[in-house]
Amino acid sequence: MELLSKLGIDWKLLVAQIINFVVLLGVLYKFLYKPVLKMLQDREEKVAKSLEQAERIEKNLFESEGEKAKIVREARNEAGKIITEAKNDSARLREEITNKTKLETAAILEQGKKQLAFEKELMFKEIKGEVADLVKMAAEKLLQSKMDSDNDRKIIEKSLKEL
Repeated sequence: MELLSKLGIDWKLLVAQIINFVVLLGVLYKFLYKPVLKMLQDREEKVAKSLEQAERIEKNLFESEGEKAKIVREARNEAGKIITEAKNDSARLREEITNKTKLETAAILEQGKKQLAFEKELMFKEIKGEVADLVKMAAEKLLQSKMDSDNDRKIIEKSLKEL
């Protein structure tokens, strides 16, 4: 203690200052250090949660991009299938229409041939009748005498057969 007094330090004052320092240190620890540590710890937890959430979001984004690419591939494949089906259907439909048109054309031609044959037959009948009348008139003029109708018919039929 003498040493302290020779140095000009009052030991009572030193003890009081040490006690004051300890009390101040205790008050600062309780009211300042603990809340600041708690605030720093809370902030650290928030940052950790934010980083974790950012990683989760990045992972979800990566998965979403992969899923989006998969959906786009599937949509392109489906579109390709639809286009192929449409081309096949159009080719099949074109072939069906062509075949149907050919059949209808053949049927119309056949019907036209039948109609032509029928009209030809009618025309021949008319011509035969007219030729028979002409032959009859010519025969009457040549013979100048009329024969009975049975003989007329026989002569006309014989002339027609010869023609």
